[in-house]
Amino acid sequence: KKKMPPPATLVQSAICRTNRMHRPYPTLFYFPGLSSNPLYSPKLFDFSEKLEELYPIILEEYQSFKISAKPFTDITSKEEKNLQSGDWDWISYILKGKKQGHFAAHCPRTVEFLESLKSPRLMSQTPFSFAFFSILKRNSEISPHYGPCNLRIRCHLPLIIPSGDVGMEIAGHKVNWSVGKPLFFDDCYEHRVWNHSNEDRVVLLFDIWHPELQNEEIEAIIEMFDGAKSNGWLK
Repeated sequence: KKKMPPPATLVQSAICRTNRMHRPYPTLFYFPGLSSNPLYSPKLFDFSEKLEELYPIILEEYQSFKISAKPFTDITSKEEKNLQSGDWDWISYILKGKKQGHFAAHCPRTVEFLESLKSPRLMSQTPFSFAFFSILKRNSEISPHYGPCNLRIRCHLPLIIPSGDVGMEIAGHKVNWSVGKPLFFDDCYEHRVWNHSNEDRVVLLFDIWHPELQNEEIEAIIEMFDGAKSNGWLK
């Protein structure tokens, strides 16, 4: 019987990088053929208006949940720890692809919205998948860095944005959040974040699969990572 090739395969090649232009540079995983832009218009995503409408409800769920939740930052490597100065807390629904039941219990409307995303799909089941309340504490920064892969588009729904010097820069573009207005970007471009105010900055952060990936490709990628976990290559 002819042995079938795996649905998705990791390959290795040399990568050239310069600092002359802002280009995507995923640090761990690259899927060829996908278009990329540092920033995307919310008009490209059908769910943007619904997300705006849900802003007051999501904010209320966050404020209620943070009283009992234990913020958690999944930063383990020395390189990642060196990225931040100050404090950056997460309250996670999806953490490295795994869904957290306590979040769903406390934030049902937030989870209902996230799980309703079908085109593009909410990203989960890979180590590059995240959804969480991102709390950048006062007088804190996240240094310039690149995301790990080009499989995803990242969304911020700004919940609490202090006045003052608070923002993000991606591929040389300075971005100022507007409360309740979704922001979409490709985090495999160099980006940095800062909060030089005296209050916390809070956004709902979540990842969606790149819109150009077909469902068959997504399932193949998930199967590949499942196989890597089964073989002990991933924790």
